[in-house]
Amino acid sequence: MKSIKMQFKERASVKVLSLLILIPLLTDCGSINKTMQSWEGHHKSELYQKWGPPTRTTDDGLGGEILIYETWINTGQTAGQVYQNPNGSIGYTAPKQNGYLRTRMFYVNKNGIIYSWRWQGL
Repeated sequence: MKSIKMQFKERASVKVLSLLILIPLLTDCGSINKTMQSWEGHHKSELYQKWGPPTRTTDDGLGGEILIYETWINTGQTAGQVYQNPNGSIGYTAPKQNGYLRTRMFYVNKNGIIYSWRWQGL
């Protein structure tokens, strides 16, 4: 059985490690929010000049549009695996590409002015 002192040290180590992981993530979120918010009140043509054309657009339901920028973020590859089947033959699972879709959306009114935004994925 572990001593109380050892249990305390382990818990403290986990808390410190958790903070080291969370702080950069929270900082990234804050910087994304600032970047996105900085576009409010600007004309969509300014966004086009800086970011290029959106991946796609859709109707905002209020006579304006939503400009959607999407990027696939590659987080690496899971290696394929070699295995032996019950009958003795060899099988193989293909490698798997890992990642996620990063999305930035700008809501634009009928005059072309950005009035809101949303994002998903760091």
